Order: sequence, then structure tokens, then C-alpha cells
Amino acid sequence: MPSLAEKRLIESIKEGDFKSYELLFKSYYSSLCKYARSLVHNGVTAEDIVMDLFIKLWESQDKLLINTSLNAYLFRSVHNRCMNYLTRTSHRFSNLDDETIEKLNKLVSNDSINVPSAEYNTIELIQEIDSAIEKLPEECRRIFIMSRTEELSHKEIAEKLNLSVNTVKVQIYRALIKMREHLKDFLPFL
Repeated sequence: MPSLAEKRLIESIKEGDFKSYELLFKSYYSSLCKYARSLVHNGVTAEDIVMDLFIKLWESQDKLLINTSLNAYLFRSVHNRCMNYLTRTSHRFSNLDDETIEKLNKLVSNDSINVPSAEYNTIELIQEIDSAIEKLPEECRRIFIMSRTEELSHKEIAEKLNLSVNTVKVQIYRALIKMREHLKDFLPFL
């Protein structure tokens, strides 16, 4: 349960009192960023996650409902947001096969590759990968996503979709070939 002082602060924020919101922000921002940084291991991302939480708090101030201590609520919210971020990030990169991931890691860590790093940042790469996945034929895309994102085995996918295991393997193979073709101009070393 929130303390009496926390209840007053929450009520003031719900009434649109920016001074109360500012007090909340100044009291918790740096400790929440530190906590988020310990989870996502990236300072900028941690700050974005915490800032997003505070923006959402202000935007939905009239619907604010906190049944625990303010401290517990804020840290739990940041924890959940960090876990969501990590899940989304890992799913995006799980769409790549091991060989491609290894090559991408070399790109990031190897200065001898003759590709300007400014041209190929992570966001552009993720967008290209997402685009490549979206361009796959429907059945091929569905099977590929089940394999890479949901991490289902070939047998599990075959059972779920009432297909042969061989069909699943062929569709995944086709997906990888089409993705390599799509990404060849973006990452010439593939």
C-alpha cells in the first residue's frame, strides 16, 4: 500500500499538478535509469525506457491507479518494460540463422571490413531484416517465424500446421535463401 504522502502525491498528479509530477520525476529518474541500465546493459536504451514510463504516467495521469508503494510500482514498471525490450530485441535477432549472426558480430567487432559503419547501423539492419521477412510468401514466412521467433522444432511446426517435416525444412531453407538475397546489397559479405 502507498504511504499517506505517496497517496497525496499520486492524487496531485492525477489532478494534473505538474509540480508533483516533477517531484516524482526528480526523486526517481536517476535510480530507475541505473536499475534499467543493469537490466539492458545500455545507458541510452535505459534512459529511453525510463523516460517512456514517465511520459506514459503523465499522459494517463487521470487513470493512474497504484495499489503498492510508489517505489515498488515504478521499479516493477521499469523491470517489465526492460523485459519487454529484451524480448523484442532477442526475437528480432532470433530470426537470423547462426551463420548470419556470427557474420554480423564480426561486422560490429571488426574494423578491417571495408563497410562504413555509419551506413549500416543496427536500426537499419533490423528494418532490412523485418522487410525481408515480410516479403516472404505467406506459408514460408509463417513457418520461418515459428522456427526462429517461437523457437519451435521442425517436428512441432509440422504437427501444428499438419505438414510433413520435410516440407517445413524446405520452407525454412527457402526463407533463408530469400533473406540472403534480400540482404545481399545491405550486407555484401553475406
